[in-house]
Amino acid sequence: MTGGTSGAPLLEVRGLEKAFAVRGGRLGRASLRAVDGIDFSIPRGGCLGLVGESGSGKSTVARLVTGLQQPTGGEILFEGRPIGRLEGRARRALGRDIQMVFQDPHASLNPRKTIFASIAEPLVIHRVLRGAALTARVEELLEIVGLGRRYLYRYPHELSGGQKQRVCIARAVALDPKLLVLDEPTSALDVSVQAQMLEFLRGLQRDLGLTYLFISHNLAVVRQLCDEVAVMYLGRLVETGPTAALFDAPRHPYSEVLLASVPLPEPDQPDPPPLEGDIPSPLALPGGCRFHPRCPKVIGPVCAERDPGLVGVGDGRKAACLRCEGT
Repeated sequence: MTGGTSGAPLLEVRGLEKAFAVRGGRLGRASLRAVDGIDFSIPRGGCLGLVGESGSGKSTVARLVTGLQQPTGGEILFEGRPIGRLEGRARRALGRDIQMVFQDPHASLNPRKTIFASIAEPLVIHRVLRGAALTARVEELLEIVGLGRRYLYRYPHELSGGQKQRVCIARAVALDPKLLVLDEPTSALDVSVQAQMLEFLRGLQRDLGLTYLFISHNLAVVRQLCDEVAVMYLGRLVETGPTAALFDAPRHPYSEVLLASVPLPEPDQPDPPPLEGDIPSPLALPGGCRFHPRCPKVIGPVCAERDPGLVGVGDGRKAACLRCEGT
């Protein structure tokens, strides 16, 4: 894990980088560093929450881990093997072991396909089952996600948002993956449905022995589901550690602001100070600490000059802040 555990991790990311060539700059071209040298790991059966504002690079990490995009630097290891070097049969097998659930269930399902056809698709592509065995497996998957065979031949427009997301999850687990990458899986759902979906995801992980990489901007959701948290800002990790320890006493100012924005049930709880300004453009990154232009605890000019790396701050946590150096 990010905080360190015994045993080999199922997924390990080392110095991961992703840059995109975009129009701009003096020569009409510029490089946008969406992911800029991050490290994390997830043990088998664990759940890591990757959090941050929109534009921080979270979804790019998800696409890199699942192979939808290729990194420009660093490496991704799955069960100790660098996945960038896999070819042929080994690469196809990896596609079965790592699956992804996207943010918008409405856009993830073909409106012209029945629920049966959507869930059966990966089984057909990988030539796993056909005929009666295929139908039986799809029925089983619908039961696993709490829908049942009566949904077999319905179309997406006949389902609610939560039901569509369950269909997407059924499709993702059809090939018995080991790692499920969940990219904002509850953000498109009503608040009343989100709690049900989280409880469902917890039970699914337990019953199927899944490992989760959970991408979200909603820290209240992350707190309920994840064992560890990695906080991301402008392509870098600024704090990592066990969920309970990080939520109880965040060490990076950005983590503090994010956590302060989570609604609390106490009516007399004072409103947190708002985070000033928008997240800077990745094409014009600030010097020094990338958070310093918005930081409520900035230490004069030194924060604009020095770019801190992650350092241990106790309780299995790390933070990238000059205030944490020497702790």
